[in-house]
Amino acid sequence: MTWSRLIAAWLLLCGCLVTPSFAQSPDKKFEDFEKVVKGGKEYPGLFTLHQVEERLFMEIRPDQFDKPLLAPIAIAKGAGRGGETLNFEEQWVLLFRRVGDRVFVVRRNVRFQSRRDVPVAMAVETTYSDSVLMAVPIRTISPRGAVVIDLANIFFTDFGQLGIGFLDRDRTVWHKVKSFKQNIELEVAATFNTGGRGGDDAIIDNRGTTVIIHYGLVQLPEAGYQPRLADDRVGHFLTVVKDFTNDNKDNAYVRYVNRWRLERADGSIWKDGAKLVPPKKRIVFWIEKSVPDEYRAAVREGILEWNKAFEKIGFRDAIEVRQQENEEFEPEDINYNTFRWIASDQGFAIGPSRANPLTGELMDADILFDASMVRFYKQERQLFRNEHGEFVEPASVIEATRNGWNLLPPGSWDERNAPAAIVAARQRSARQGYCQCASHKTSQLGMAMMALAIRDGMKPGEPLTDEMIQQAVKEVTMHEVGHTLGLRHNFKASTMLKNEQLHDTSITRKQGLVGSVMDYSPVNLAPKGVKQGDYFTTTLGPYDYWAIEYAYKPLMGGTEGELSELAKIAERGATPGLDYGTDEDKFNTSDPLVNTWDLGADLLKFASDRMSLADELVKGLADRVVDKGESYQRVRQAFSMMLKQYGDSAYLASRYVGGELLHRDHKGDPNGRDPLEPIPAAKQREALKFLADRILTDKPFQYPPELLRKLGADRWSHWGDAGANNSPDFPLNQRILSIQITALDNLLGGAKLSRVQELANKAAKGEQPLQVAEIFRVTSESVWADLPKGDKPGTTTSTLIRRNLQREHLKRLASMSLGKAAASLDLFSVLRGMGATGSVPADAKSLARMHLRELDKRIDMALNATKDQPDDATRAHYEECKDVITKVLGASLNANQP
Repeated sequence: MTWSRLIAAWLLLCGCLVTPSFAQSPDKKFEDFEKVVKGGKEYPGLFTLHQVEERLFMEIRPDQFDKPLLAPIAIAKGAGRGGETLNFEEQWVLLFRRVGDRVFVVRRNVRFQSRRDVPVAMAVETTYSDSVLMAVPIRTISPRGAVVIDLANIFFTDFGQLGIGFLDRDRTVWHKVKSFKQNIELEVAATFNTGGRGGDDAIIDNRGTTVIIHYGLVQLPEAGYQPRLADDRVGHFLTVVKDFTNDNKDNAYVRYVNRWRLERADGSIWKDGAKLVPPKKRIVFWIEKSVPDEYRAAVREGILEWNKAFEKIGFRDAIEVRQQENEEFEPEDINYNTFRWIASDQGFAIGPSRANPLTGELMDADILFDASMVRFYKQERQLFRNEHGEFVEPASVIEATRNGWNLLPPGSWDERNAPAAIVAARQRSARQGYCQCASHKTSQLGMAMMALAIRDGMKPGEPLTDEMIQQAVKEVTMHEVGHTLGLRHNFKASTMLKNEQLHDTSITRKQGLVGSVMDYSPVNLAPKGVKQGDYFTTTLGPYDYWAIEYAYKPLMGGTEGELSELAKIAERGATPGLDYGTDEDKFNTSDPLVNTWDLGADLLKFASDRMSLADELVKGLADRVVDKGESYQRVRQAFSMMLKQYGDSAYLASRYVGGELLHRDHKGDPNGRDPLEPIPAAKQREALKFLADRILTDKPFQYPPELLRKLGADRWSHWGDAGANNSPDFPLNQRILSIQITALDNLLGGAKLSRVQELANKAAKGEQPLQVAEIFRVTSESVWADLPKGDKPGTTTSTLIRRNLQREHLKRLASMSLGKAAASLDLFSVLRGMGATGSVPADAKSLARMHLRELDKRIDMALNATKDQPDDATRAHYEECKDVITKVLGASLNANQP
């Protein structure tokens, strides 16, 4: 006790002293309440707030301690990340706990639970604990007995873990303060020193990066919500807890579907044929006034399209759309679901939602739509910058997406070859609903523009048809709203229709162009001679109705009754149109139908049509896409887009080789399929021939010199556009080789070759499964077609495209032949830079050595021909290849000796 308090206590006992100011607080250890809040503005609500100039105090009543609160966090403005929702994979549950003169801010560990009436409850409580994030000193006690703390001690820190630099409290202020009955919403204008002189163009000076951060503290929803157990046959975002008293015989996880609390107003259970009833509380979306007038109708239609699915399960007008006019509200406020239009120049859209981490009940959703998507012919290279800001130009859009949004380097697409941290980050992004649906729509719209310019004579610079743009906006809106309703991606949905049905609007406008709007669908361009149908899907697909039914259909009360009804819904997964494959299936399985930006049941046909379209559009390209007085830069962009069609096709076709369909059907499901179904051998051979004839050759890549001379580059040099810093040369040979490498890596990778061998064990009776030896033979014969064989003479001049391809093929054969011994041999310097093939089966190693010996003999025949001698470049190439083969075979023999 201080001397002043001792003296005061003695004087009081003597009856000769009036209580000093500090003693006027109910608890004499703290400052006087009235003095602390004097001159401030009071905000009554869930927590009473007092703002005194730049100080913000919060009262915590005794009954509010140890009560769980949701803590949504978002970036409202700034740093090029405005509107970004944070921690929406798993909402933070916070509570305040008084410990002496301090208040602990505690984050609840909501992942583990058990019933309290069983012995294991003590074990769970002992093993898993909450996290104390910080201790805040108590400033004063209110006359009502509430503890008062200074919120700057919490929110004038990097509490949201933005990780963008050091937060300077002297340059940080409260931006907005709002308090409601069930929540408080705070905005902090936080200034960070991010260090360094360079940085993102969105930040004018790294010494003072100001970001508006939105924090909420939200009372948990009222009781009465019935969580719904998830099923792996239908794709929903999940809330997962580990319950050690769970009766599940496989594991202790309890998985709930993330969904809104939607109940029929009359409380009835839905039965087929019953009347439609509105919900007790509608799901209301506000279209922010930032959305341009010309797109509001498409946005509204895209949101309301989901009412069709809710009508099928008895709800009338389950979703309501309101247009913001003069209403003032914060989009980050958990009481409002918003559709916002932003301008990040990245062409993306995202539909995050927040769920109660205890039950899976959805509470808030805010869709962001970047205006750049509809500026369809923008500089496409912004989609393909790596983390260092360097311009990277992958062989295909599919390749870029597959590689985990630049998380993995080209060529290492197999999940088993990826670092664990990268795999975890990519899977976490998938679980969070990280969405690139709109970002690559920019490229798709550019492709459509090319087609219209060449086929329909549309003049350069003219806008795309209003119908196409409106369809694109509506489709992306449907996709993102689907996320906010709890639906995950479905990358198998695009294969619902036969390829010949894709432009039949009597089909597509009734059941959809794809099985689900939760896929990433490319622009639907008609092959030559076919009347153009819809460019993008205009309605929900069968899967969307099914997924909504599972999550939202009013069912019989009681857990057992509901589980029985849910099982009947989920068991329909083998029905055509309900196929489901999501993000991790795209990364971790060999199912060739789980892709992005593909369309139609036969992806080889789709790939062939896209390549034919590219060939068609290249003709007269320069005259069609650039008008008089314009830069030739657009020709370069358009030509790059054409080449990407080959890269996409190479990837799609290679997925069939060694491919295996993944089914989620359960035992006993009607028309249930085996979990794994090998692609028929005939289809695999068709795909292998496709690659040999159209990718692993130089024949398709012959372009007019007058076109190549017009591939002009961006020559501006300023912030946001450093085009002049890049070489104006167009690396055609490198681009072509990257496409061919896509095929080589997908055919000769160790995981692929091992899988081909495994599939032979699963082949149907009487089928002749594809063999690893066939892959080697077809690949070698195509790549080295210019060499003599038997009575066939070789060519005297080999093209540079073919020589580059042969070098890459030789590297892979050499790598397989040498195996792990390559790194310890002098020969490694000869083969430096070869593409890694991963661990390959023993047969592949033997076959690689056999093909090297065959190539050695054929090269000898070419070099020793008595007539039609190869030219100098071809001869030098063959001699170098022969030297490498000789050294590899010798080294391989020594390395394999005991």
